[in-house]
Amino acid sequence: MKTHGAIRQAVEADLPLIREWLKHEERDGFGFINNWRLIQEACAEQKMTVFVTDEGPVGFLTHGISLSTILQVRSNCQRKGVGRALVAQAITEEEAKNNAVLILQCAPESSVEFWLSMGFEAHREGNYSDSIYMQRLSKAAHAHVQGNELILVTVNVYPEEVLYTKDCKPDRVHYVMAKPDQESHTLALAHRVSVASEGALGDQVVEVRWGGIEIYQGKAKHRGAAAIGFKPTPNGCGWYLDRITLI
Repeated sequence: MKTHGAIRQAVEADLPLIREWLKHEERDGFGFINNWRLIQEACAEQKMTVFVTDEGPVGFLTHGISLSTILQVRSNCQRKGVGRALVAQAITEEEAKNNAVLILQCAPESSVEFWLSMGFEAHREGNYSDSIYMQRLSKAAHAHVQGNELILVTVNVYPEEVLYTKDCKPDRVHYVMAKPDQESHTLALAHRVSVASEGALGDQVVEVRWGGIEIYQGKAKHRGAAAIGFKPTPNGCGWYLDRITLI
């Protein structure tokens, strides 16, 4: 049965109630009471949200969706939509900031299936540590881009080695329909294309093609990519493309 409640910003008065059930969870082998100082700091910095029922806060999330995220739901409220609601709101808030690429550390390992269900996938951070990292790439729809004149744009993402060998195949391929504007010399994309910065791929190379014509090929971080429309995410996790400028 789904737990009914509301999400709001955490306040100091929530902390004793949260600490009480976190200590109880720890006795049962669950919980993040060892991160209590970080939880307190997140609350003080107004970087913590709570899911509140008539019983008080039964779940919380710190630092939005980031490498500092702590998500915890009281055990008797798990699998009842609490964590999903907290994460869904955090994703919406990150999207509003244009953080089109979200990366977090997945702990404990048992939470992998939950994050997969929220649209996350494996993130290859490059040093092959024992930690599990996951990422989410925004495909935010642009509802105003519609009509019969839409054309296909292909965005290929390559590892850096494509610059040094001809036999390198794309690591990821994005297909997106686009609406041309002859006056502004732009292509408005039907949905956002997001590229994660993944250490395992080196400096990613992006290739943008339209109607068989190569618009750009080069590193995502270079000025040429910015010139056609790639923008870095504010959180530093990658780049996103909403509109292509034909240069």
